Amino acid sequence: MDKEVKLFMVFDILGDIVRTGPKLWHVDRTRLEDVKNHTLDLLLIIRILKRNLPDTINYDKIFDYALFHDLPEAITGDITKFEGVPDEEIEKVTSIAIEYLSKKFKKVLDLSSILKSYENRADIESKIVHMIDKIHSATTFIKYQSEQSIDMNDPRIIPELRNHPFVNDKILEGKDLADIFFEFHMQSVFITEEECVKYNITKEDVEQIVNTIRSFASEIYKQKLEGILLDVKSDFPNVAMKYNKRI
Repeated sequence: MDKEVKLFMVFDILGDIVRTGPKLWHVDRTRLEDVKNHTLDLLLIIRILKRNLPDTINYDKIFDYALFHDLPEAITGDITKFEGVPDEEIEKVTSIAIEYLSKKFKKVLDLSSILKSYENRADIESKIVHMIDKIHSATTFIKYQSEQSIDMNDPRIIPELRNHPFVNDKILEGKDLADIFFEFHMQSVFITEEECVKYNITKEDVEQIVNTIRSFASEIYKQKLEGILLDVKSDFPNVAMKYNKRI
């Protein structure tokens, strides 16, 4: 069980790695999302959307992709070109991390196959997790914006972000950061005709998958616009909350 325990401990490191996006935007919040939080959120989204997805989906693959797609970040950290790291360098260190993890834990899991299949969008399952991964970035910022944890005029926000053409255009339209992230990442929720052939999936199933993921993200965004996204605690039973020191 030595390797199993070591893999568990590598995964645990993800809980100490705060995702870079909220840090770059200087979100004013006591606790920012870490990579393990992100992984758990993906698993939860997949589980609660499962009944709306086609029956042909292989959930063993889905859960493997969701669990391990960011595992290399236990070694590399959550790096981005907006920190000044070139794409080629990110790919290089990520490939080294994947190779290390694959060799070290090959008797526990086929991490090489899992991670490479995810990166290459090798099947419909990896495509689904990729799309959910994108909209989760949007939903996180929708939550932060709803909490009023974001100041778009904060001078600490690096120019490469603040003046990104897409961001700048949307700011001129009067959009806040939640609007911008929502519009930007929803562009990733699609499946092309070529991918239909690649994944051997019907157009009906494609429509079901895309509509399910889009509907989930759109409902979060709608509740943000209506100012009700954070109301989830309002009808908690008081008697059950009396020992909860954080609410």
